[in-house]
Amino acid sequence: MQFSKSKILCIGDIILDSYEFGAVKKISPEAPIPIFKSLNESYVLGGAGNVARNISSGGANCHILSVIGDDLNGKIIRKKISEIPKLKSNLIIEKNRKTTKKKRFISDNQQVLRVDEEVNDKITSETEKKLLSIFKKVVSKFDVIILSDYDKGVLTEKLIQDIINLSKKRNKIVIVDPKRQCFSLYRGANIITPNFNELIDASKIISNQKKDEIENITFLSKELSKRFSFDTIITTRSSKGMQIYQKNKEVINLKSEAVEVYDVSGAGDTVVAYLALGLSAGNTLHQSALISNKAAGIAVGKFGTASVSSSELIKEDFFKKIVSDSKAKEIIHNLNEEKIVGFTNGCFDLIHFGHIKYFIDIKKHCDFLILGLNSDTSIKLNKGKLRPIIKESERAKILACFPFIDLIILFNEKTPLALMKKLKPNIIFKGKDYLQKKVVGKEDIKKWGGKLILIDYLEGLSTTNILKRIRDAT
Repeated sequence: MQFSKSKILCIGDIILDSYEFGAVKKISPEAPIPIFKSLNESYVLGGAGNVARNISSGGANCHILSVIGDDLNGKIIRKKISEIPKLKSNLIIEKNRKTTKKKRFISDNQQVLRVDEEVNDKITSETEKKLLSIFKKVVSKFDVIILSDYDKGVLTEKLIQDIINLSKKRNKIVIVDPKRQCFSLYRGANIITPNFNELIDASKIISNQKKDEIENITFLSKELSKRFSFDTIITTRSSKGMQIYQKNKEVINLKSEAVEVYDVSGAGDTVVAYLALGLSAGNTLHQSALISNKAAGIAVGKFGTASVSSSELIKEDFFKKIVSDSKAKEIIHNLNEEKIVGFTNGCFDLIHFGHIKYFIDIKKHCDFLILGLNSDTSIKLNKGKLRPIIKESERAKILACFPFIDLIILFNEKTPLALMKKLKPNIIFKGKDYLQKKVVGKEDIKKWGGKLILIDYLEGLSTTNILKRIRDAT
């Protein structure tokens, strides 16, 4: 996933997130309250700042437009922005304004207290004019415009509508992350991304709500889209995933990608950021939503207001290719019936160019390629105790990085016959160095209507020959 050419503008409320780390060991003798012994404090960008931070972590160019106070918290925010590569800013300093800060006290990796220092007052009309003037000057440079509204006074009703209208005139995509109940403020936005509770709060004016949660979200999304001219509503559902509602299109429900939920702070910011990244890179809305869903799954596994890098996303994507035979069977079952499923197997102990050419040639004949990878046990059965050179977990992860391989399954048996029978691929692939009579599964595949294809190979390129050359050199 390459987002290096993406350019995204983020406008909204920047919050300074502070984490005071310490320990609670005893109760105060003065009152029945815990004593927090402070050890150290760290700061990260929150609110619109966290959206921008995630965009920059994704490798894209991001520009943030906001208002801060002439205070210490504002100075810390400016410093934190300056430390982030590919993040530029226009921060208007408003005198006598307090910069919002959320301070969390952490003991044994648990929040014991949160103290909010914030202002909800609207920015002055003069500041509003300055923000709009800057926006008009820079809007043409960006692919996607994000309005990150934390209801701290930066995004006034007039500013929101002016930004939406001007952006749409210039064919820019506008994504709104709302925190206010009145969705009429965001009228005309292309995409709005409430969480489930925000959607419910905004829909109190709408009657006949459904009892089933998914049906309810669909019904409310449809009604709100009609009323306020939204093209798309993406409702995040915490550990349950998200729903994508588009006018005149089939509703899509995505399951959560989170392996383990550690902290949901800022997960919505990650969703918005990666949705914008996906769209700015030319992906469809569905593809972009899948990307953002995966990113959010990584974010909630981290502590605090966390950003997600594109390398984390790629790693997560690749390594998910390594599955059990049962999971592979389920995935195949859910594929489009028109997809041609291919299968090959091997040790792939030392990867060389011959392997890469082999996979490339295979992918010309099938849509979805499954690799049955000999485990360490299987290799020893076939090649003796001195093999493999590279252990199975490392071989699997290396091969998972190849884009032409869709799934990898380790097997312990001497041959992959049992695995083939379970998966029933359309085509079995093997190199032409194997005579047809020796190919495992050649006769079996005919029983379910499949076939065998032998692929040309490069003579002299093999792990055995590489090892021989190494030994001869010594």
